[in-house]
Amino acid sequence: MTPPVDALAAFGVGGDAPSGPVATMHQRLGPTLVDHRGRVELAAYAVLVDTVGGGPFVVATGPDRGVVQARLAFATAGGPIEAEGVLTAEATLRDDGGQFGLTTVEVTDSAGRLRGSVLVRNARTGRVFDPELLARGRSPYDVDGGRPVPDTLGSASDVPPRIDPALTGAQVVEAVAAGRLAAGPLAELLSLSITPGDPARGTGPGVVCTPAPWMANPLGTMHGGVIAAIIAQGCSLAGQAHTAPGQSHTVSDFAVDFFRSPPLDAGDLLVTTRPERIGRRLGAVSATFTQADGTLLASATANVRFG
Repeated sequence: MTPPVDALAAFGVGGDAPSGPVATMHQRLGPTLVDHRGRVELAAYAVLVDTVGGGPFVVATGPDRGVVQARLAFATAGGPIEAEGVLTAEATLRDDGGQFGLTTVEVTDSAGRLRGSVLVRNARTGRVFDPELLARGRSPYDVDGGRPVPDTLGSASDVPPRIDPALTGAQVVEAVAAGRLAAGPLAELLSLSITPGDPARGTGPGVVCTPAPWMANPLGTMHGGVIAAIIAQGCSLAGQAHTAPGQSHTVSDFAVDFFRSPPLDAGDLLVTTRPERIGRRLGAVSATFTQADGTLLASATANVRFG
């Protein structure tokens, strides 16, 4: 697989550069973004939300300061998203308090149905955007700084085989961790390896990622949307671990707090999940994102619906 140029290209995100308090971007969905079940979940559009969610705040910020996201909070209806089509995300700057701002994002599908509402907490930082990295997010063919949405994203051959419905969720996770079942194209894109967790210690499935150059944000550290996608993928696997044979699951709500953005040479980064409460219809899980030395980079909570 040829490495993507940047996070937006990897996730099929495009649109016009933001120019005011409202910004809109689009994302092509496709087989590249499905998980081990062949499904698209909110992990697939975290880069879209993170990018457009910061756009209006960047416009309101002078060139002497950069912008990062401090928190993303997703709420969805929990229904499945078609694996093909285009998502549209519209971000509106609701409050600018100086150091921090609040943006809301609405994500709709090709039919205009609302798929997710997201609150984005923006933060100004003393670091400034790297001009070369910032230019990667703009199309060289568009003087206004926009970029096109790709026509396709992956092919049908990328979709993993159907999982045997006789398997429990714990068996599915164990098989994925052992390599007997495909982790899915999204996990491959993010270079994730899966660990089965340790129920005796109260931990669920884990995820290990080594940052790649395309994961950089304009500040030169790891893109927040990529971080959110990795953690959300871990939370989804934590939900999968508790499904009965043939039972489905969906991450319906997800909130992540960013504490530190790791450099791209940080080495292996770890997602550790923990089931907080598992019921018949709804489960709650938590997750931490750390460097190998234990440095805490982000934490998250998620609700998982069982069907």
